[in-house]
Formats: sequence, structure tokens, C-alpha cells
Amino acid sequence: MNDMTKTCGMCFMQIPAQARKCPHCQHFQNKMSLVMFHPAFGVIFAIIPLALMLIVFLRIFDTGKDFQVFSNQVEVAESKMAFGEDKSGGMVAVMGTIKNASPVPWKDIRFQVEFQDASGTRSDTGQKEEYSYYLPANSSLSFKVSFRRQFPETNYVSHTIRVISAKDGRTRW
Repeated sequence: MNDMTKTCGMCFMQIPAQARKCPHCQHFQNKMSLVMFHPAFGVIFAIIPLALMLIVFLRIFDTGKDFQVFSNQVEVAESKMAFGEDKSGGMVAVMGTIKNASPVPWKDIRFQVEFQDASGTRSDTGQKEEYSYYLPANSSLSFKVSFRRQFPETNYVSHTIRVISAKDGRTRW
């Protein structure tokens, strides 16, 4: 090797000392080009968009907080029964207030209601997500769930109602 030549950093062939680009492999000879065209640099540029797409994908399909962890902080504060009729028969409705003491807003709240007769025996039961309720964190909300009566009104003396499931209100799905 003489002062008139140098070694290409990519293909290791002897090239003129003044060459900016190797005539054999067409690779630029400055240090920045060596870094920019290194295979590891290309892998990094491929991984970054994939990682960003994965983060976006995970945020879109995030199911949020598990309701069971906060179920003791979401309760029916008060409720009462009401009876009515519509064109297809008798109805029983439970209306009341639901209270959320958790830091999480909830949506798609599912209620379970059990009706008892005069002797305290369960006479009917049902689960309902009739409306897409949205219950903000640390607040209360009025609700109503209606059921078609299967039995005479005398079988519906008292009731118990509770929230059995809900979804994190901050999630998309």
C-alpha cells in the first residue's frame, strides 16, 4: 500500500486515496457513511417502526383494568321495584343509584337481580345489560333495568341487586 491508495472500509480493496466512493463496491468512504450503511443500522431502522406499531396495537386492544379487582368499590346505593304493563305483558323494573368509589370509570355495566316472594324464597332472577351505562370515577349514576315478569306480581315482594361485571371506560372495546 502506498500513499496514493487506501483500503475500502467495506470491501477491503485498494482504492485511490482521494476516492469518496469505492469503484468496486460503490460504498462511500467517509465515517458517517460507514455507520449509516452498516447492516446493524438498517436493522435498528426496521425495528423502530415495528415497535411503534406494536405499542399502538396494544393500546387499541387494551382491555383496561379488571373489574373484579374494583368490584367492592362499585355498589348499588339504593334501589326500588316498580311494576308495569306493555303490549306483550307484565314488566318489573328495578330503579336506583349506583355508586363508583373506584378511580376507574366503568362502562357496559351488567346487573344481576334476584326477586323474592313473601316467604323470602327466590322467585325469579335475571341479568341485564340493557343500556350502555357509563359510570365516571368517584361518582354516582341513576339506573333502571326492566324484566318481563314470568310470574304473578305477588311473587315479586322484594329484590336484591348487584353489579356483576363492567368494562374499563377508558378502553376502546
